[in-house]
Amino acid sequence: MNNLDTLFLDRDGVINIKLEARYVRNSNEFEFMQGALSAISKLTKLFKRILIVSNQQGIGKGIMTEDDLNLLHSFMTFEIRKLNGKIDKIYFCPHLVREKCGCRKPKAGMIQQAKLDYPEINFENSYLVGDSLSDIEAGERMNLNTVKVDNEYTLAKWTAELMSVIK
Repeated sequence: MNNLDTLFLDRDGVINIKLEARYVRNSNEFEFMQGALSAISKLTKLFKRILIVSNQQGIGKGIMTEDDLNLLHSFMTFEIRKLNGKIDKIYFCPHLVREKCGCRKPKAGMIQQAKLDYPEINFENSYLVGDSLSDIEAGERMNLNTVKVDNEYTLAKWTAELMSVIK
């Protein structure tokens, strides 16, 4: 019996290829990780909701605007929907590291906001998938099950493992 609740996904390095020492600023620079679209489609059937939690300090640095980010996310979610996947909500932190805000991972502000938006979230049956230590730390602060992915152990590979365990 599947009792999976909420899946929190980081974006860069999990859903799309992370650019080296640069920010993904628009859909032309956005490239899905291999298997990510298919994985999100499968995960949509397994989890009650999928939420993105993403640090986006490119906004704070003036490299892109919040409108640029919203356009990029519209492109991303459109492509995900084409394969019957769904992202329920996207949370992002636009602040610079030096601002020491409460939402920038490894702090858990975005996850806490999600709990306010979706009070029924059961953290015990929820996961956070990220590619950095700050992602994992944020998830652990909220007692989420955490999964660290990289270019070899991708969201697609984790999804296949998860499906084999719960079936």
